[in-house]
Parts: sequence; C-alpha cells; structure tokens
Amino acid sequence: MSATTVKRLAADILKCGVNRIRIKDGEYGRAMEALTREDVRGLIDDGAVYSLRYVGPRTKPERKRKGIGKRRGKKFSRKSEKDSWMERIRSQRAYLDVLLETGEVPAEYKRKVYLKIKGGSFKGKKALLTYLKENEMYDESKKKAAPAKKEAAKAAEPKKEAPKKEKKAPVKKAAPKKK
Repeated sequence: MSATTVKRLAADILKCGVNRIRIKDGEYGRAMEALTREDVRGLIDDGAVYSLRYVGPRTKPERKRKGIGKRRGKKFSRKSEKDSWMERIRSQRAYLDVLLETGEVPAEYKRKVYLKIKGGSFKGKKALLTYLKENEMYDESKKKAAPAKKEAAKAAEPKKEAPKKEKKAPVKKAAPKKK
C-alpha cells in the first residue's frame, strides 16, 4: 500500500484531514507493508502513524473601533454630561466610603469631604486623595492594617448554609369567564 493510501485511511480513522497525518521516519517500511484498514489501526496504536494536534485559527480580541475617525456627533452625544458626572461622583463617594471604613480618613471629616465631592471640587479619585493628604485628613499608618483585619475576620467566620426552599404546589388559575 502506498504512503498516500495509508495516510488517507489513517485520516479517516482519526477523523482529521490527510495533511495532519504523519508517518515516523523509521516506520515507512512497516507502513508500506500494511494491506488493510486493521493494519493501519495497528500502526496508529503503535505510534508509527499519528496526527498533528489541531491548532486552529489564532484568537485575537476584537477591537472596539472607537477611535477619532469613527466618532460621529458632538462631544456629549456619545455620553451625556450627566452620565459622566454621575459616574465620577459615584466612584468618588464609594472611594470615600472605603477610606472611612478602613480608618484611613477619620469619621469627623466625612461631611466636609462629602460636600466637596458633591460640589464637584475633585476631577477624580486621585484628586480626592491628593486633597486629603494635603489637608492632613489622610492617615497612611492605618492603610495596611485594615485589610488584614478584614481577611482575618472572614477566615474566622463560620460559613452559613442557605436554608433549602420547599417546593410549592402549582396554583391553578381560574378560566376567564365567557360573556
């Protein structure tokens, strides 16, 4: 049997393309002696005939195509001023909550900073942090101690199992009245 026939049968057995089938260098003689499909199966089992692994097309993340050339409309037609404002303010308020929770900012400064955030004094979270550091409202010594306490508290807490819900019998709806 020729090499092309052996490869064709092996491709059929291994359910792959002929181009992926290989015959080992020292095994060509044995491959030529094969007469039946069973002989080719034996060569596959021995490892004399094998298939290359399937690699497939390279996966590449799809680009967003949001560049300058794709933009249509005015500045705030893509994202309104209100949406960007809400996004900025909510992130600053959440950041302030985290700082208060960890103890990096004392509670007596909360109202003052909150109102500054509400007034739009800060461009972002980084500007907020800079303001807190400049006005000595930020305590860096408590920065690393707080997360360790949280992790220790989580590890010490016993895990609670959710109660199992009982299945309710299906309620039959009354048929609509005919007029």
